[in-house]
Amino acid sequence: MTAAPQETAERLVKDERTGGENQTHYRRRATDKLPPEKPRASGMRAATTWAILLFCLGNFALSFYNPIDFDPYNFLYRGWTWWGFNDMKKSTHVHNVALLGSSLMVSAVAGVDANYLNKTLDLSQYHKAKYLSDNLITRFGGTFNCLNLSIPGQMPSDAYMTLKAMVATSNRPDIVVYGVAPRDFIDSTMSSAADTEAFRFLRRIVHIDDVASHVFRTPYTRLEWFINRTFYVSEHAADFQLKFKEASEDLVNKVVACPKSDTPFTWWNRIKLLPNYLPGEIRPLAVMTGPISESEARKRWINNAPEYVERYKHPDKYVYQTQFYFLQEIAKFCKKERIELVLVNMPITTYNINLLGPSRYMSYVGDLHVFSMKNNVAFYDMCTPSNYSQQDFHDSVHLNAYGGKKFFDQLVNIVSLSGRTRQAFALSGQDLERHQAVANSKSPSVQ
Repeated sequence: MTAAPQETAERLVKDERTGGENQTHYRRRATDKLPPEKPRASGMRAATTWAILLFCLGNFALSFYNPIDFDPYNFLYRGWTWWGFNDMKKSTHVHNVALLGSSLMVSAVAGVDANYLNKTLDLSQYHKAKYLSDNLITRFGGTFNCLNLSIPGQMPSDAYMTLKAMVATSNRPDIVVYGVAPRDFIDSTMSSAADTEAFRFLRRIVHIDDVASHVFRTPYTRLEWFINRTFYVSEHAADFQLKFKEASEDLVNKVVACPKSDTPFTWWNRIKLLPNYLPGEIRPLAVMTGPISESEARKRWINNAPEYVERYKHPDKYVYQTQFYFLQEIAKFCKKERIELVLVNMPITTYNINLLGPSRYMSYVGDLHVFSMKNNVAFYDMCTPSNYSQQDFHDSVHLNAYGGKKFFDQLVNIVSLSGRTRQAFALSGQDLERHQAVANSKSPSVQ
């Protein structure tokens, strides 16, 4: 019998409902078979939080317990400052006079001493000022031992760090003779005190918290400094880099030993191959100066105007003010340590003054006079064209051996005519003489 139309319709509706329920049930069971989805975002956040926490705790622990004995005097970049301080650290001599300044001071000392000692000097190893020392002994009596810590490119910020590091290394001078020139305050190639090789090395020896606001100019560099002084790993990044370099070289030398050769690859070959890699690095015998005759010195004059046109091109007011700030810090530090500061405006040629601009140069000299009066610092302006000619220079700013002799003769003469500085030099010579006499009396006699 066939169902009534009404019954057939009701069955179809029921079957449709039943199928729908079955389908829904099937979907649920299929879903139940899939693995439960993990909250990935929250898991990554937790892992990151733990990593940061462990990193901070590790750095905090390492600030109290240092598992690696790093030597702050060891540095990947062996420039002028590195050689000077490592030489000073090994020396047993007491130095009562320290010389600071840029390549203008380096050139004057090296030239006059090579002639005075009549021998070739390796400037990576030679950090004395023998002619000046003996000249001071002749004028004031006593004993003088001058240490030359001037380096090419030294700015007041570098000089400040150098002096602090010298005292921190238990080498406190009685007198500091600091020779300055316009380039030290006006250099378009520098944007920050932290740009120099000297500053990067010396900050390993002395703290810079007191001057950090004047060193780091941008928010990024200030953040970098904060990270470096806060986290152990960042603070010793250069040390880890040096350790890795040494370990890598040892491993390579053992695994892949260099074949024997009559002409091994040296530092000199590297300089020719990669001249821009560590450009300020020097090695023994890399910078030599020897005796020279007056006629030969006059023939070697070169025109370095393009270099100084670039340096004077865009003077930065911020850099100028910052370097005078560091000059102020040098004066404050000398006063605190009872060190006599003698500030000298170095001789340069009229040609170089014209490159800078006479009005800008006179403004610079005026600022030095104002600084010396405010800080009660002895200041001698020795850049007088009537005392020097082009024959005293080997370029527009650097004195040759004969110009250097003239400079130091005039400096000692001027100092001896000034009451306070004359007394400071005389007392320093007497004190060092007594110190050496006591040291000699305590040393065991030779049988």
